[in-house]
Amino acid sequence: MSEEFRLTSPKDVRALLESLGHRPNKGLGQNYLIDANILDIIANTADIQPSEKVLEIGPGLGALTERIIPKAGSVTCIEKDPAMVGYLKTRFSDFKLIESDALDVDMEQLFSDGITKVAANLPYSVASRLMVDIAECAHRPERMSLTIQKEVADRLCSPAGDKHYGVLSILTGVFYKNTLVKKISPTCFLPPPKVWSAVVKMERRAVPIIGNDEYPLFKRLVKSCFSQRRKQIGTILKKMEISPVDDLLLDAGIEHTERPERIEIERWVKLAQLLAG
Repeated sequence: MSEEFRLTSPKDVRALLESLGHRPNKGLGQNYLIDANILDIIANTADIQPSEKVLEIGPGLGALTERIIPKAGSVTCIEKDPAMVGYLKTRFSDFKLIESDALDVDMEQLFSDGITKVAANLPYSVASRLMVDIAECAHRPERMSLTIQKEVADRLCSPAGDKHYGVLSILTGVFYKNTLVKKISPTCFLPPPKVWSAVVKMERRAVPIIGNDEYPLFKRLVKSCFSQRRKQIGTILKKMEISPVDDLLLDAGIEHTERPERIEIERWVKLAQLLAG
């Protein structure tokens, strides 16, 4: 492992990027986390055991990678940027590198091969989709420690009734208990993003709140209703030509006048199960 550049030193990171002839790509969300305390929080929140296989998505220059490799049995990284791929290969030897867009990777296959933890500073533009895709895997990881945009963290972790509560909270909440661990100032990154970020922890539930067979209908129902989140649930269901609306809502314990953001996951599940018959 090369120690030529310290990945928590702004001066060293700038020099390293210059030596690679690389300019951070906003489209790829390349804001390099350089705060050692935050990097340690991400690595420690993942609670990696010596025998475990760990996945990192978007390692960039490897500031988090160098913290998780010593903790894990093995580490697999997914990196899209060719310049980062080239550098990671020179800096680390004891890891597996997948050169790809994370959205194109067969996550189900990765987790079926025994990966149990994810530690990552996720690319912000695809973070929500990645979290849902991973949560929906049959062999979903036990725990994820992730850096994401603060706004997305609010949507991930909010309870019913909160203005941020919605599709992301619900679809991931079926499979995971989500917790906001730490807010992160833009100054912890190079270059600084325009938004605050956050470390979140996703702990897998022992049993998902809804079964595999019922989940597709549940997902369609939630997404359809939240596309009209300002309307009353009774009105939304009638527009969807679902009947008998009043009886279904009564049996699910939902008021006709409630809006989607007021309905907890458990009542969405009950409604979906009633619709499934």
